[in-house]
Amino acid sequence: LKVKVEPYAVSVIPLSEQSNDLITKRYHVPPEFFGEPLDVGYYLQGQIATAGGTSSQALQPAPVASGKVDEEAVTSERASAFQRNVYYQPTGATVTGGGVTTQTQTVGIRQQLANDRQLVGRADALTTLKSMGVQFPEVIFADGHRERASASFWPHSGTLIVRNTQDNLDMVDALVDQANLSQPKQVEIESKFVEINQNNLKELGFDWLLGPFSLNGKVFGAGGTAGNGAPVNSADFPFVDPATGKPIGQNPVTNGNRSGNFAISANALDALLMPGLGQVAGVAPGIFGLSGVFTNPQFQVVIRALNQKKGIDLLSAPKVTTKSGQRAIIEVVREFRYPRTYTQPQVPSISSSTGTTFIGGVVPVVVAPTTPQDWETRNTGVTLEVEPVVGGDGNTIDLNLVPQVVEFEGFINYGSPINAIGVNTIGGVISTSVPIELTPNVINQPVFSTRKVTTSVSVADGQTVVLGGLMREDVQKTEDKVPILGDIPLVGRAFRTNVEQHNKKNLIIFVTARQITTYGAPVEEEEGELLPPELPQVPAYKK
Repeated sequence: LKVKVEPYAVSVIPLSEQSNDLITKRYHVPPEFFGEPLDVGYYLQGQIATAGGTSSQALQPAPVASGKVDEEAVTSERASAFQRNVYYQPTGATVTGGGVTTQTQTVGIRQQLANDRQLVGRADALTTLKSMGVQFPEVIFADGHRERASASFWPHSGTLIVRNTQDNLDMVDALVDQANLSQPKQVEIESKFVEINQNNLKELGFDWLLGPFSLNGKVFGAGGTAGNGAPVNSADFPFVDPATGKPIGQNPVTNGNRSGNFAISANALDALLMPGLGQVAGVAPGIFGLSGVFTNPQFQVVIRALNQKKGIDLLSAPKVTTKSGQRAIIEVVREFRYPRTYTQPQVPSISSSTGTTFIGGVVPVVVAPTTPQDWETRNTGVTLEVEPVVGGDGNTIDLNLVPQVVEFEGFINYGSPINAIGVNTIGGVISTSVPIELTPNVINQPVFSTRKVTTSVSVADGQTVVLGGLMREDVQKTEDKVPILGDIPLVGRAFRTNVEQHNKKNLIIFVTARQITTYGAPVEEEEGELLPPELPQVPAYKK
């Protein structure tokens, strides 16, 4: 059975039944579908005959190579045509006389064919399809008018439009499908790198200061000392004695409870990469303070609290198109050059056996520090190496993926300063001078962080695969309390400090693979578009 589309119905008819209805169908064909060149002389003969010339005046076919008309051949044919009394004038002009017949359209046709390389380089669609066995019959409709089946090809868009019967269109379908399967398969790879960085920090603690007090005139008490903790800083407390410049209470009670940078520290690598990180330590800011100034004893308490959240989202979406089985590399990087080797420092040796005294006691020394010698380049950024292979069924794509993200973290100095020290042995007494730094002798080497995945997956055409799992989370928790006081129910919370920091890094990679044609359109959109038949106009109903 087969389907027949009619103006007002869709009929299911036997497969053997013939249909003479003409149907228009559109195809997208590869460039090599019409591989033979056009016979330019064939078209010129038709145009000359239309203009009133004779067959003896028809020009010979012009040579065509690689889709381009030979300009010298066109010039040669113009000269021979002039000798055959074919006089060229601008398009639209007609000159007769002396037996000379003007062929005004020939030059325009020649120039048009010379300018349209693609049109000249492709065989006539109707002729090619006929040579492949497709029939183009003439159909007589019920109203008596005749129409012949036709075919036209638009090379700039690669569109083939055929108007023919259903049986002949089925043959064209098979020819186009065979041509599309034989052409090289291309795969468009679209990737998205999404990196999410989140840093959450929470802290809640209390700082207590307690001044001296007397219990019974013989027993006295007070707060503690700073010990190995941070000294009490007046800037960290809101109530300060204007006479002494010291905070009210003076003696700390919770100085052992860490806060701010004292509670959260950088890891060992960060400390090497950024030596100044954490050196300027400080407590968390106070949000509320309470002080007893005229009480006995004087006291002061400050609530230190903060809740910080910081997020960074980075998106990179490179795209590349490659043939099936060919490796493609996408790089969104910056070149980072750094020295690989250094020359040794040159420090002169100065000695004196006579005990010569230099003016000012300073010996001028010229030192050649370490100098970078060889350089190396490292790409920092996003790199995706992919090799797609279209499966035998044409619907699945095998992907060999190697995504990589490289980031520059910082420098580590592997050098050490070179110092000079003077030794004086005059008079049998050995004395040394203060060491003088001749050169810092800096030898910096970069540190890179790399996140890389090597995997092979199979996806359906047009689908997306997600590569995750490149997640890292650093958690730091600090729970400090004052002994005994911090264990008292409810009240003990005022003598505790809790700090918690979460640093999350997550990299998610989305990879979409879809087959495309040589025209850049997805393969699934290449199916022929069946145009509905033209329906007769129905007269409007009038009351």
